[in-house]
Amino acid sequence: MRVAFLWNIFSGYYNACLKELASRGGTELFVCHEAFTESSPFEERQFAWIKTRIAWRNGSDLSSLQERLHEFNPDILIFASWNKPVYRAVAKSFAGKAFRIMGMDNCWRGTLKQHFGTLIAPYYVRPLADAVWLPGERQAVFAKKLGFQPEVIMRGSLSCDQRPIAEIYQQRVKEGRPLPHAFLYVGRFVREKGLDTLVKGYEIYRKKSSDPWPLVCCGAGPLQPLLDGRVGIRVEGFVQPERMPATLAAAGCFVLSSDFEQWSIVVHEAASAGLPIIASESVGAAVHLVQPNYNGFIFGSGDAESLASLMLRVSNMSDARLDAMSRASFQMSQQFSPGRWADTLLESYDALFKKRGGD
Repeated sequence: MRVAFLWNIFSGYYNACLKELASRGGTELFVCHEAFTESSPFEERQFAWIKTRIAWRNGSDLSSLQERLHEFNPDILIFASWNKPVYRAVAKSFAGKAFRIMGMDNCWRGTLKQHFGTLIAPYYVRPLADAVWLPGERQAVFAKKLGFQPEVIMRGSLSCDQRPIAEIYQQRVKEGRPLPHAFLYVGRFVREKGLDTLVKGYEIYRKKSSDPWPLVCCGAGPLQPLLDGRVGIRVEGFVQPERMPATLAAAGCFVLSSDFEQWSIVVHEAASAGLPIIASESVGAAVHLVQPNYNGFIFGSGDAESLASLMLRVSNMSDARLDAMSRASFQMSQQFSPGRWADTLLESYDALFKKRGGD
């Protein structure tokens, strides 16, 4: 089985999924992705195991992509969305030759641009792919509007590197330790993450709480000054994948206040670590991974007062109640994993391409 993966920014979680796929035996990989940026400074060495990998910065770096791919001759071609001309050209050239899967995480928002996209999709989008692979239901709404029939809509396209994170939850349960009393944010320090709401909500929370938890913020980005020097807030740097389990193990509740988030893999990481989760309604992953008053809470985007009230509610909980929410989060995290990711890909190839005579 030869699998080509053409993507935007590569990351630790895709690395985990591809490692799982490669472990299935007889799988060859061709990986092409955008070079890492200052706000996503993943270490190159973790991807050294991939023998064929192109990290590109501009179009000239991809001048030989089509030729190299045809030499590789993939059985499965996975590419990111439909907006990169070179990826579009590659997808068209493999019609009938490979199982072409378009990955997308866009939610349907009813914007003018999206409405226009649905009008041109029969000519501009649908001919590119035999199937579409997306994280969950908010994305499936958009995929259907683009003309993809339910039988070719694959779900579960995103999973964190679950095993090492789950181990820290299981170890804590085995030792009978309570959750640490600390809030955690992990993500880029940029406007769309709702950092202003997070800071304001935390300040309101501290005024209301007699024993406030600290807020640890991990990441990188231009809005770090918004966090620096705030009472109770500790700013840490970008978290490389190998440090993520320890980072999650030191927290008792994960908070994500994004103004808009297509999915957010870190919500899956938090759930896999057994953390209660407070997320804004704009976080796509919350639909699948956060059930109010079961393993966390949802609040309106930009509503700092509601966020503060929920932080107070969580920090006032007994350790027993927090532990119940922790168990619920871990259970919900099992919906996604690198193993299920690989199963979905291989089983969909058999069902949607191979058995229909695509080979």
